[in-house]
Amino acid sequence: MLLAGDAESEEQRALLDEVGAAGVRADVLKVAHHGSPYQDPEFLDAVDPALALVSVGVDNGYGHPSAVVLGRLARGGARVLRTDVDGDLAAVRTGAGQLAVAVRGRDPPW
Repeated sequence: MLLAGDAESEEQRALLDEVGAAGVRADVLKVAHHGSPYQDPEFLDAVDPALALVSVGVDNGYGHPSAVVLGRLARGGARVLRTDVDGDLAAVRTGAGQLAVAVRGRDPPW
């Protein structure tokens, strides 16, 4: 699992340069900075996640997440889930050791 925090293109590139593609490979990626467009495409390709989780607020004023970033992840084979659409998300391993995701839908607006 790779939790990318708020790392954007420059930090992602520096990490990739430091540890190489194999060093950032992860089954689960918590997409950096709410899925902003400032993602290094080579970094996303190197991580090559099976599951990409985007923590983002509903109707945020920044336009996050980026459709380009989500599309790149999906085309790379990742299952992309977002907290603004899907609610709370948790990556888990089943008893058989398989990757799964637990989803609790969004709370209704009050």
